[in-house]
Amino acid sequence: MLSGGGARGFAHLGVLEACAEFGIVPGAISATSAGALVGAYIAAGLAPGEVVDLMRRKVPGIFSRWRILRGDRLTQNRIRSFLEATLPVQRIEQLPMPFFVSITDLATGRQCLLREGELVPALLAASAVPVLFPPVAIGQGRYVDGGLSNNLPIEPFNDQRSEVIAVYVNPLAPLNGRLNFRETIDRTVHLSFREVVARSSEGCRLYIEPPELAAFGILDLHRADRIRAIGRAHARKVLEAAFTAQRS
Repeated sequence: MLSGGGARGFAHLGVLEACAEFGIVPGAISATSAGALVGAYIAAGLAPGEVVDLMRRKVPGIFSRWRILRGDRLTQNRIRSFLEATLPVQRIEQLPMPFFVSITDLATGRQCLLREGELVPALLAASAVPVLFPPVAIGQGRYVDGGLSNNLPIEPFNDQRSEVIAVYVNPLAPLNGRLNFRETIDRTVHLSFREVVARSSEGCRLYIEPPELAAFGILDLHRADRIRAIGRAHARKVLEAAFTAQRS
């Protein structure tokens, strides 16, 4: 289960790399926003390292900080072209692994979980952060970032929580001193998610939330390698502790 988080979503790749080191591979993925973008490639059969190589070659030319801050539709179109060119299937149900994409209905604010349908529009909707990107039309509705309704979409696995590894990449930094404008906005947004995330993660086999990611913003794409390394290192600690507890 992979959360949203903008650039912090690169930590998901590090977490998945650590899981692979411990012999853990996902059997199904539920995700939203940045987690959905990562999860789609994993569900398509790519190893985490292969996704890293793909992102390293292609992402800097697609995501541009100034374009994103302008809410440039061109950037969304570039992402669409990238996804269409690099994903091996066109529909969610064609992926070799069960994959659930969480999006938010712009009209009602309700969560919508997609298990079938066109893959690329679902991913674009799941990562359509309001203000930064326009809503995405799917059927008769318009949809935006799934993190707004549930940034940790447990619903497909409600009856299997004890088998779920939940990865959340939006830790709150310690509240020390005054916050600048960006820090205030970021903290306010993620405070609004915390209660839903707590309910979603309750009862899961493992909950992975690297605290060091609090130092990164959603647009820190140029720091992707560091973010991924933090995810991998923290996941190794969590997994080692879990395996040690099992052996004792």
